[in-house]
Amino acid sequence: MKARLVSLDIPGLDLPLGGGLWTVPRIEGVPESTTILVRGAPGAGKTIFGSQLAGSVARALGGDVAYGCIELLPVEFQAQHAGLRREDVAEEVVVPPFKKGRPSKENGCRFFAGLLDLGAAGDEQSRLGPAVAALLHQVEQVGGRPRVLVIDSLSDGYNLGGSAPRPLADALCKLAAERGLVLLLLEEAADFRPSVWSFAVDIVLELKLSEEDPAAGMPVTLARWLTVIKNRFGPSDAGPHRFNITPNRGVYVIPRPAVYVASWAPAILWKGWTSPEPAAHGWAVGEQVTTPPWPSFRKCVTAVYGPYAHVVWRIANQLGRQLPGAKLEKSRLLMIDFGRQIQNQRESEYTLPVMKIAAGYPYLDGGGLVDMARRAIKDIRDSHVVVEKALIGDLRSIRSFRNPEEIRMAVALIVAMLREVRIPVVLFETATPRAGEAEPECVDFADVVVSISPPSHMPIDVTMTDTRTGLRHRWSEDL
Repeated sequence: MKARLVSLDIPGLDLPLGGGLWTVPRIEGVPESTTILVRGAPGAGKTIFGSQLAGSVARALGGDVAYGCIELLPVEFQAQHAGLRREDVAEEVVVPPFKKGRPSKENGCRFFAGLLDLGAAGDEQSRLGPAVAALLHQVEQVGGRPRVLVIDSLSDGYNLGGSAPRPLADALCKLAAERGLVLLLLEEAADFRPSVWSFAVDIVLELKLSEEDPAAGMPVTLARWLTVIKNRFGPSDAGPHRFNITPNRGVYVIPRPAVYVASWAPAILWKGWTSPEPAAHGWAVGEQVTTPPWPSFRKCVTAVYGPYAHVVWRIANQLGRQLPGAKLEKSRLLMIDFGRQIQNQRESEYTLPVMKIAAGYPYLDGGGLVDMARRAIKDIRDSHVVVEKALIGDLRSIRSFRNPEEIRMAVALIVAMLREVRIPVVLFETATPRAGEAEPECVDFADVVVSISPPSHMPIDVTMTDTRTGLRHRWSEDL
């Protein structure tokens, strides 16, 4: 039996964890196991995060969840799960007395939520092991297939917090290995001091609810953060990474932008990706479509800049349009829109049907932008359409954002992602560099640069330059 990498269906979580959760065979003839600790202060989201993580693992392993309740009643867990459950998965929470039955769907799982009887105060540490064994027995008696065991939650109020004896922590981990279980422990931790549970388990995740500080005069908002403290059997990115909890969708993680350039990221992002072949097309120059020696537009990142936003937009929109007679039924334009002027463009002005990402919110963070692009690419893959190009701009608007450097880094990552799946990119920016000034930053990403000269006469001059070969072409445009 070999170690197994379990991919999680919680959006965004596989990336920080290096691809998912590793389960490891520890005892011959017993299914592989692992131990996970989720720590956080009250209100950080431990129960929802932990239960959705447990459900994801259980479905991947074809089993059920035994959910041991210490601080909350099983019916309270049932109500909380119902209020924030995911619509895309088949999960059912059952409470005592358990009855025989099967999940409503073949790929679903059940949560058997039972109260762990820890006896009187002072007996908790000695009673925890027998109480867990009793819960597992009850689940098996009614035909349950416990593959994941959750204990919610470990706290100092029950003498089970960070100061619990190490033999107790080791005993629970040993129980998981002997039964072939994925053990998920939820710990109440307000100050995140070292915990005995952290040393005993294989994976440690810390959840925090903290204040973001937008620009002066804006209201302070709360954000949820996930940090990967420990991942014993695989690579990981510590973060912190944002995560949200919403009805119907449940938990989804927004990884920080840096994780997208990790060595393991391409295998996760493009797993199962097949890029549809585009129709053959060249460069649109005015009313003419060029032919070689220009490189294939499909393999290029193009930067367009110059004065007059409407001229920059028009040229960026027309570049790389399809040759006359090409089929458009399954062709799309992916638009990442930073500026309001493009929001007012009529749909008829686009050369192709549009899939738009509205990115004009000045308090947008880089991780959120990359996450929106990642999900758009996934939607593209799932719908089997051909994206003829991605249009990104107006990059001038980024200057007024709360964190422009973070957004520029996010744009660079998105460009790299689009290159990976062979979607051509056109970046455009309204800018007029003066003599001796550097070109706009969009040029740094580009294979081909289209510059529009300041109009000293009409029509205006446009120059297209291949930065790799030095090939150059000039033409004129009317305002």
